[in-house]
Amino acid sequence: MENTKTAISVAENTENKKPGRTKLSRVYSKIQKGVLTVNVMFTMIMLSAVNAFAAAEGGGSDFGNAGEAEFNKVIEFFATWIGRIGLVVGFVGAVMFALAIKNDDAEAKTRGLMTLASGFVVFAVTQALGLFTGMDGGTAGAVDMISHLITFAA
Repeated sequence: MENTKTAISVAENTENKKPGRTKLSRVYSKIQKGVLTVNVMFTMIMLSAVNAFAAAEGGGSDFGNAGEAEFNKVIEFFATWIGRIGLVVGFVGAVMFALAIKNDDAEAKTRGLMTLASGFVVFAVTQALGLFTGMDGGTAGAVDMISHLITFAA
């Protein structure tokens, strides 16, 4: 058996073949699929909108006070524990910083200070929760603020 294929015949065969899809066209097709997916999801969300109605148990105009109180209790519970976790993270950051000072490691000092600061920021945000929910006798509660932003169909 002889090999009858020469370099010229191999080159002719490759020229006659259709060139494959380029990388750029594959990227464009993926982008088109992604845009189509987002459009379909947005359309489905718009088509599945539901009107929400809320009324007090007696049918009066004073709606949501019991629900708002329960909502604020749940938020207060979570905020308390998240604040405590923030303090623990701050304590861990302080320990990391102290150990980094002992070892004279600049990168570990930075990491320790960042952990310390992030823990205290989490704690501070949970302490400022009264500004948002009105739990400390501040302005309107979270449910009232949300109800002013969202208009319910009558």
